This record gives sequence, structure tokens and C-alpha cells, in this order.
Amino acid sequence: MIRTGPAPRCRWRLLPEDPGRRDALRRALDLHPLVAQVLVNRGCADPAAARSMLSPSLGELPDPELLPDFERAVAACAAALDGNRPILIHGDYDVDGIAGSALLARLCRLLGRPAEVFLPDRVEDGYSFSERSLDRIRRLGAGLVVAVDNGTGAVDFIGRIRALGAEVVVLDHHPPGPAVPDAAVVNPWRAPAEAGLFPHFCGTAVAYLFVWGLLRRRAAGALPESWRRFLIDALGLAALATVADVMPLRGPNRALVAEGLRTLGNSGFPGLAALARVAGVRAEPSAADAAFRLAPRLNAAGRLGRPDLAFELLACGEARRAELLAVELDELNCRRREIEQEEMRRLEPQVEEQLQRGDPVLFCGRPEGRFGVLGIVAARLVEATGRPALVWAGCGDGLARGSGRAPEGFDLAELLAAADPWLDGHGGHARAAGFHFQPDRAGQVGAALRRAAAELPPPAPPELLVDAEVGVAELSPGLVERLGSLAPFGEGNPEPLFLASGLELAALRPIGDGSHLELRLQRNGHAVRALGWRRAEDWSGLEPGDRLDVLFHPTLNRFRGRASVEWTLRDLRPVQG
Repeated sequence: MIRTGPAPRCRWRLLPEDPGRRDALRRALDLHPLVAQVLVNRGCADPAAARSMLSPSLGELPDPELLPDFERAVAACAAALDGNRPILIHGDYDVDGIAGSALLARLCRLLGRPAEVFLPDRVEDGYSFSERSLDRIRRLGAGLVVAVDNGTGAVDFIGRIRALGAEVVVLDHHPPGPAVPDAAVVNPWRAPAEAGLFPHFCGTAVAYLFVWGLLRRRAAGALPESWRRFLIDALGLAALATVADVMPLRGPNRALVAEGLRTLGNSGFPGLAALARVAGVRAEPSAADAAFRLAPRLNAAGRLGRPDLAFELLACGEARRAELLAVELDELNCRRREIEQEEMRRLEPQVEEQLQRGDPVLFCGRPEGRFGVLGIVAARLVEATGRPALVWAGCGDGLARGSGRAPEGFDLAELLAAADPWLDGHGGHARAAGFHFQPDRAGQVGAALRRAAAELPPPAPPELLVDAEVGVAELSPGLVERLGSLAPFGEGNPEPLFLASGLELAALRPIGDGSHLELRLQRNGHAVRALGWRRAEDWSGLEPGDRLDVLFHPTLNRFRGRASVEWTLRDLRPVQG
């Protein structure tokens, strides 16, 4: 019997070489050819664009006064600050909304005018303003309400807030609809095209720009040192939120993230420094650290109904208190993982039944489920099965609420539209969506989703864009260091991905908890250590002597003052022929 080896998860597309533009850029900036090729692949063949990628500068941030409604927002804030009017900050339950609220709360403390903060509950309130937040505004007698990471679409609620006599400032990044609230809506998407304003900021970054402009106005000259230090430390909040909200790491976002991450380890904001320590993050975290180690801890609070805990940590001004809050948040994140695993275990019989039946979409849930972790559970099911997954739980309001995730090439909005007659509501986009329905309609919802999915063509496997083909010995520690100058990596600027062909698998072994693999790959007398994270099951059929093509990200392993090159594997396939 002939062994075929593991099949690749993805389609591989090797980007074409562009020797002309690569070599011109290499000569202009004295770059290694491989670094120049990656820059060309990222659309940065022009030397000025390449310089910006390699050396992002805060000078690329737009002048805050270019933001729409900046003057009206400054006037509203000045009136409240100078007139001693109560201020309420209205945030959100995710990292962006929490970090933005912490930034504004710290600003108000800096200016001697502490504000109240309202963070909605994911289940009870949902996104943006609600009857509960309106009641809080009314009881406070707020003279100013500042919404961060929400509010652009809250036309009716903001009208009711204005009727109470409060001014409203919206610091948001969600694209506006046809109607805009009667408020100072500071949202880069509202800027006219001819202004050339970069629109892809997160809510906290919009708040940061506005705060910078507001402090500049109030200083009427050189900023006091305490204000300048505040703006430097606040970059950490903007960086964390930008990465957590999966904003493109291009243009001014690169500078925000690069400079903000640099401040995190020694931040003057005790909560940021404590969060980094409890997550085991080094002095200068990477964007991956922010995405996979810091943000999940903050998001865990919102998922389990405690966004106030994450907010209190980020807004905290006392180091000892921050350490205690960070530990509590870390424990909450551990609890989130346990709940997620329990939810997966409870849903496993439904998932297995649907897979055996050949259902084109997974639809599962239970009345006692935990709504806050459903998005993660759905994403795990997509990763494991390649099918779209919609997972629901019963909620306290008598509705079943769910979260859907889908593989690349699938449109969840189209799928949910087919179940419209049995849903009470749904929203989202192609690959992530939310929905709610009466629990006794679960059977009809599932049947409608399966019928609709059966009529759609199956999505193609996701595509990986490969920067270049390289040999085992080609990537020296020095070259990997130079490729690292393209960081921060993330949305809009993926980590360089390379192909190596015709390698022999010399050895392999499981590592960690057994779900990861360490491989030793070799060709032409050169060998390299490669790691496959969470791939032990997928690649269980591998044996020494197999010949493989692999896709990988090169990394540096530093140990006792020496650096060696390692590969983080993304995909592999048996050599053909």
C-alpha cells in the first residue's frame, strides 16, 4: 500500500518574482534582495513607501484637526470640563471599547475632572447604547456623554440623550449609515475623500488622536511634561486595541502599533505593565504577543460579563492594585478556557452527528450554553472541520443568541438571510455574524441553514500567498533579523512566508502537551529545526525519510547569547513524483 502523506490544508500561490522593481528598490535603499522582494510583494516598490514600512514614524499620524466634527467635539468637551458638568464615557465590552474608555477616563483624571464609565453587558445590553445606559445617563444628570468605539449608528438613542440636555461626542470607527446622530461624530470614515484621511483606525486610535488634539488646544503652546508623558503611555492602549480589533497594519497604524508596543513593558500606566507581566510578555512585545497573549485576557472579561474588571485594570493608577487586578484577570481567562472546553465537550455529540450526516453547515447549541464563548467555539469548529459553524445558547431574555464563523470564501450573511423567517434578527459580515431566535424554532433554523448551504458551492480551501522559494541554508540569522524589520506583522502586513521544496524529514517528535510537533528537515547537507504548532494530529502520518515541500515563517531562537534560525510551519505536502 502506498502512503500518500498528509494533504495540505491550503492552496499555495507563489507570488511571481519582479526582478526589475526588486533590484531597483534594493539599490535605492541598500536592501537584501529577499527583503526587497517582500516589500514589492506588499505593494511597497516605491522607495518612500518602503522607507515608511521599514521605519514607521509618528509623524505619519494625521493632524487631529482634520478629523470630522473636531471643533464641535472640542467645544463640547471644553464646556463640560470648564463648567463642572458630569461626564459619562460610554464604551463597549471588547478590547477596543474597554481600552478607549480607559484612555478617556485617565484623561479626565489628568485634567482634574473624573468621569463615570458605562460598559454594556454583551448579553443584557448588546452593542452600543441601550435602555440601561440611557437610564444611567439620566440618573447621573450627565452634561456630556462621550461614546468610544460605538455611537455612529445610534441615531435614535443619541436623540433621546440630547433631549435630556446632554452634549454628545462620538469617537468611533464604524462606517456610517445614511443618517448621522445629532452629535459631534468624530469618525474618519466621515471625512471627504479629497481630505485623504486614513480611515482604518480603531475606536481607541480615533480617541487617541482626538485627545492629542484636545490637549494641544488646552495647552495653547508647549504641552506640560505630564501631558506629554500621558500621550506616550496612551500609545500602548491604542496599539493594543489596533491589533485586537484586527485593523490593517499599514500607514499610520504601523507607527501607532510599533511605538505603542515599545512602551508597554515600562508603561507609566500600571495596568498595562501588570498585564504584560502576568501574560509573560517580554519588555518589547510583538503584535503577535498583543493579539494572542494580551488581548485574550482583556476579552475574557467581556465574554464572561466582567468588562469592568478589564477597564479597572487599564484605568488603574496604582501599581499594587494593578498587579492584583491583572492576576484576577488572568484567573478569569483561565476560567474562560475551561468554559470554552466544556462547551466544546457538550456540543461534541451534535457536531459528530452532523458530520456523519454530511451536513454542509454545523448548527448546534444548548439552552444552558455560555453566550460569551460562542464565537471562539464556532471558530474552533471551523478550524477543525472546514465547515461554517453557527453556535447558540439560551440567554436570560428568553431568546437564543448565537455566533457564526465561516471559512474563507463563504458568506454567512447570505446563509442567515435564508433562515430569516425563523430568526428574530441577525447581522455581521461574510465570515463572522451574530443571530437570535426563539428557542423553540431551533429545528426550523437549522433546517433552513442546511438547505441554503447545500445549494451553495463548497468554498475553496484558503489560499496562502508565498513570498519566495528559498533553500535551507539561504536564511541566515542576519537575514532573518533584517526580515524582522518589516514588523509589526498582522492584518494587511502578513509575516513573510516562504516555500522550501524537496526536503527530507530526518526526525520528528511531539512536544509540549503532545499537540505540537518538532521536525528536523534537511537538504544538501543543511538541516533546520521546524515547529508545527497544534499540528500533531494533522501530521500524525509523517515518518522519517518522507520528502516534503513546506511553507514556513523564519524565526530566531536566542539562547545563551546565540541566535539560530528556526521555521514555524504553516503547511506541508508530500513531494510530488
